[in-house]
Amino acid sequence: MAQGHLARLTALAIATGTLVAVSAAPAGAAPAPESRMSASGTGSALKITINLPAQLAAAGVPTRIEQTISLTDGTVSTVSGPVASTTAMLGKGTTPVLSDVLNRVTSAALTGEREQSSSGFEFDQSGIKLSVLPLVSKVADPAKDGVLAHSNSGVARVAVGALTLPQLDAVTAPIEDALGTALGVVGAGDSTDGSTTAAVDTVAGTVNTAIDTLNSATDDAAAPVTAPVQAAIDSTVATLTETLTDLTGTLDLLANATEVVSLDSVISEQTISRKGSEVTSAVNNSVKNINVLNGLVKISAVESAATAIAGGKPGTGSATTKAPVLDVSIADGALTAVLDEKGLNVGGTVGSALPAELQGTVNEALAAVNATLAEQVGLDVQIGKGATSVSPDGTSSAAAVNATTITVNPLGIAELLGAGTELLKLELVTANAAVGSQLVAPPAEVPAATPVNLPRTGGELPLAIAAVSLIGTALVLRRRRATV
Repeated sequence: MAQGHLARLTALAIATGTLVAVSAAPAGAAPAPESRMSASGTGSALKITINLPAQLAAAGVPTRIEQTISLTDGTVSTVSGPVASTTAMLGKGTTPVLSDVLNRVTSAALTGEREQSSSGFEFDQSGIKLSVLPLVSKVADPAKDGVLAHSNSGVARVAVGALTLPQLDAVTAPIEDALGTALGVVGAGDSTDGSTTAAVDTVAGTVNTAIDTLNSATDDAAAPVTAPVQAAIDSTVATLTETLTDLTGTLDLLANATEVVSLDSVISEQTISRKGSEVTSAVNNSVKNINVLNGLVKISAVESAATAIAGGKPGTGSATTKAPVLDVSIADGALTAVLDEKGLNVGGTVGSALPAELQGTVNEALAAVNATLAEQVGLDVQIGKGATSVSPDGTSSAAAVNATTITVNPLGIAELLGAGTELLKLELVTANAAVGSQLVAPPAEVPAATPVNLPRTGGELPLAIAAVSLIGTALVLRRRRATV
């Protein structure tokens, strides 16, 4: 029955010329462009390298400590399929004990575990003190908006040292002698009286000469000085006196030192996020409260940041960096300085209230102190600078901050270690971020056809005859089934 019905409808369609051709895809609006993106971010908060005198090897103390702390990285892409992965690493290195403790990693990937974390812990053994923050790594589907990759690694406290006094004396005694000679302290390394000489070529002599000059401007002046000048002189004398006291006090700090270096809050964090076609990669690093040899060199904070954004259209790309600015204190505050991308700005310059000739005297004294400390402490700071790149069409951008390096190599230790080897080198807050976003038109589709009647041509008569024949055949088949 069904076959006969189908045959009659087919024959009717052929006979009347109403057979139609219809496209499989319905007609509609053109698909929106596809957003393809990729992004990466890497950060490293701190690398410590410490070289100790060979004398310590006999006592079982490692003479070289090399350790990187707090690293993060992340990668996201939809170019050849969805990809997202990120890692947070507590540390890596070759230092006995310390490297084993910091050998912890969390990782996440779109094709596996999408979130992983580890708890913080405390450690205090073999002269190493650590207070570790939780590690975190997580990713999400890069086809959706939101945070796609995030990782965080941090340490709240790092201290390397706690050596016994005979061991640490191998580090501090040469520094005490070198500083003591420069500062004018008699027998600095083993002195019991802590007295100072009046030699003009010592820091003490230079500072005392400046103080005498300032006092004579007040006491021996033919005419009384004005109140503002008197106040400026009194303030400057107090500052110079305190500077000298702090410098000589540094020797006591070194004698009582128990740690080679300590740091607070070492953190690296990276985040990749998306909002529509706009993709952002951001990396932030910070290291706070660096303290070398009980106040010989202090740095309050070092921070860096790199951010890159791309939206796939002109005007949607941007890149920014935050390069470090350091507040440095030498000899527990005897001299302070601010360092940034423009260089070193030493604090202590006197105010304009002093007469010009007295300003010159004081500034010369401060310059002499600075030069002595730079030589004796061996402090060298190279600020990491930022660089950015943005494409005009908004399809890519990148930002980077290279490492800030701080080297401390006191003269006495430098002689023991040999040329080309420093006591302490810190490489801090490296940040790199890069993104790409492009709007890609979908492949061209065959336009949907409008249903049309097949044209009536000279083939109409044969088609009609065929149709009649099919109808006749159908009727015959029907009668035969009816009589069975």
